[in-house]
Amino acid sequence: MDEMTNCLKLIINPKTAVSGSISNALSTLDEIVANPSSNLHPRLKHFLQNRSYEKALVWIEGGQPEKGTCGNE
Repeated sequence: MDEMTNCLKLIINPKTAVSGSISNALSTLDEIVANPSSNLHPRLKHFLQNRSYEKALVWIEGGQPEKGTCGNE
């Protein structure tokens, strides 16, 4: 979960990103979502699949993300 959190924080706040780090973070998150052994909570998986990275981070940190345009989460 720490790797996922670090990737999300980098994507959301790219000010400190070095060249290539954002694309690496995106690839890492895509791999986590695609890996069935990740056992992601369905809501977290929904956020990641829809690239709702801020919502995913809020959810991981125990917050309540606002509903989006999809009407589901």
